Amino acid sequence: MFINARHIIRMALGVFVFVLFGSGAVAQSLYTPFPSNFRNTRSNELIEGSSLVPVFKKLQQKKAVKVMQIGDSHVKGNYLPRALGNTLQNYFPRLEFTYYGINGAWARRFYEQDMINRVATERPDLVVISFGTNEAHGNTIDERAHAETMNLLTQRISERCPGVCFLFTTPPGSYISQRTGSYTTGRGRYRRTHYNTVKVANANTANVARSIVKFCQTHHFAVWDIYTIAGGATSACSNWRDAGLMNTDCIHYLASGYTLQGKLLGEAIYKAYSGTAVSGSQTRMMHGSTPQEQKPYMSVKGF
Repeated sequence: MFINARHIIRMALGVFVFVLFGSGAVAQSLYTPFPSNFRNTRSNELIEGSSLVPVFKKLQQKKAVKVMQIGDSHVKGNYLPRALGNTLQNYFPRLEFTYYGINGAWARRFYEQDMINRVATERPDLVVISFGTNEAHGNTIDERAHAETMNLLTQRISERCPGVCFLFTTPPGSYISQRTGSYTTGRGRYRRTHYNTVKVANANTANVARSIVKFCQTHHFAVWDIYTIAGGATSACSNWRDAGLMNTDCIHYLASGYTLQGKLLGEAIYKAYSGTAVSGSQTRMMHGSTPQEQKPYMSVKGF
């Protein structure tokens, strides 16, 4: 595969950083690439990453930090959170990571008392909140009701876990079935109607992602907008599917797809950490707060 000179230079100068832990140094990649077929991708960065400074301070001081991810079936399936946890622990060996997901869950399921208790038991410093796919498969999103759900969720967790930070993620994208016609079989009481369907990108995902980002920017919570980063309304769904990283239901992902997402999220968190200068009450972000366009430089086919 042809790689131009600019990409070679970037690989040589930007692919690895050295993170010092005690007396040793561990080389870690900050630029896991998208597959070469991905189009309209953006730089893999957090929005409002400076809101995680309390967590970053603890990490810089070599204090123990616990991260918990909660979410729907994407989290329940293990591959995504395990990749995220492994990536973070490569950078921060003392970091503890745990997760809990429920198949079919909406964000509102987790502000119920039993779920708040489950989160509070872990005493997390950072809660990664990963919902939106199921909300996107409902009717057109009610942005006000959605924001109220996210507000209640964060308020109730904060009440039980004072000082906790939050990082939201947007849904990566999925497909829905659309009817293209119908036909009947049988006669009389055995007569049955069958429908021809095709899979089309779920346009409501863009609305849910936008709602999550708007809420986070309003409340100054960190957000990882993977929907936009991986191609947005024009390309996100087709990018994952065409790269062979989606499950056949076109809602869930293969292990390779989830693993890639988890690694990208871990890298985005570390970029925010390494790009934040913390000195007393002074905080300076070295990276932009809005993802900028960035093309992949190599393929992860067979990843």
